[in-house]
Amino acid sequence: MEAIPIERQNSIGFVIRGLSNLLRRKMMEMAPPPPEDRQTPTEAEGQIIDFLCDHLDLDLYQRDVERVFCIRRSTACRFLQNLERDGLLVRRSVPQDARLKKLVPTAKALAIHAEIESKTRMIEALMTRDLTREEIGQFLSIARKIQRNLRQ
Repeated sequence: MEAIPIERQNSIGFVIRGLSNLLRRKMMEMAPPPPEDRQTPTEAEGQIIDFLCDHLDLDLYQRDVERVFCIRRSTACRFLQNLERDGLLVRRSVPQDARLKKLVPTAKALAIHAEIESKTRMIEALMTRDLTREEIGQFLSIARKIQRNLRQ
């Protein structure tokens, strides 16, 4: 196997992909196995449910999911349809605009969210171990700038 040039190993994209793979693997290790009778949301669908459950005080719509997760309308639509089909989400009409559908997680979604929440805190603690608040702030600031650049 040919060695990867050092420049590639020090590229931002290479490091982000590696971090993403490690994070995904760690999450899979720590996620509780679902009961056999329960439909399990995909990773992305689980993140959407977590987002909705974390913001129950807000009226959230498909456009909010698209913006927060940097996904296209068709992708968000597919994820939301799957969550609705699996009984994890309901879409409720709002009086001010019949076209808008408020996204509301179900009791089933809230239960799944509670299971995952403690694992998420443990993973976050693991990732930020030995980092100062300043370093975490710098990382987040840089990551958000990279997101903005990629959206252009």
